Amino acid sequence: MMRWIVNMALVMVVGLGVACGGAGRSVDVHDVAQSAWYSVEEFYYDNEDTLARRDIAVVVRYGAGYVADSVALRILCVSPDSMVVEEPFTLHIPHLGDMRPEEHTFLYRRDVVLGSRGRYTFRLSPEHQVAGINSVGLIITEPQTNE
Repeated sequence: MMRWIVNMALVMVVGLGVACGGAGRSVDVHDVAQSAWYSVEEFYYDNEDTLARRDIAVVVRYGAGYVADSVALRILCVSPDSMVVEEPFTLHIPHLGDMRPEEHTFLYRRDVVLGSRGRYTFRLSPEHQVAGINSVGLIITEPQTNE
């Protein structure tokens, strides 16, 4: 019994590490209803470091049902001190040649400093319903260096 408890604890710790993506990385992906993205997807990021630079990206998983040339969306960010910024963003998603599900990441902002401590809310909303999108997400990481 004790071994089972230790094994379950280890599984939970490993699972949390994967879900959080490790230090300096936050990944959150939501499945959308019936392989069509049409509603607002909301993501949260709890910020502790007000000096660190980060990259913010949008990730999209899609399948053979995706036929659009691009996806126009709006990204809204609400900071812990209630400052709101909203802007348009367009994803140019390549079509699938072999009909397998695919995932693409699109850089939204590079070297961002989230200057307030607390919870940031990001809302991604497509301008129109987009068939073939299976999941959409937000990735916040330490900036990638090209050395």
